[in-house]
Amino acid sequence: MKLPITGGCLCGKIRYEISAKPVNTANCHCRTCQKAVGAAYFPAFFVPASALTITGDYKEFASIAASGNTMYRGFCPECGTSLFGRNSKFTNIRPVSAATLDDPSIYNPEKDMWVADAQPWDVMNPELPKFVGNPWK
Repeated sequence: MKLPITGGCLCGKIRYEISAKPVNTANCHCRTCQKAVGAAYFPAFFVPASALTITGDYKEFASIAASGNTMYRGFCPECGTSLFGRNSKFTNIRPVSAATLDDPSIYNPEKDMWVADAQPWDVMNPELPKFVGNPWK
């Protein structure tokens, strides 16, 4: 994987750069992620917080995640693209939406998490390990 990894929102006003390889990847099927991204799951590219540089003025929306932690979801106030988050418990890691990477083909999910909340029409890769909730607690 070539570094840095770059990405941004639909309108281009928010850009980010990741200077380290992801520490983990997972498709999150929790209900709050579904609502936040408007899709069956959030393709999470977990990177060290210190490796994520953001340019542009984004907004955050705080909500209580399925884990009970506060999740701050960063989005573009212009186009609405859901870009990244920060979790009140896991402060050293930032989830970035793999769909917003300039090259989303580098995303390789390692697991499905919060599958207890998955929609019946959500077809998951049967080869990925499945976790009912948070695999890291």
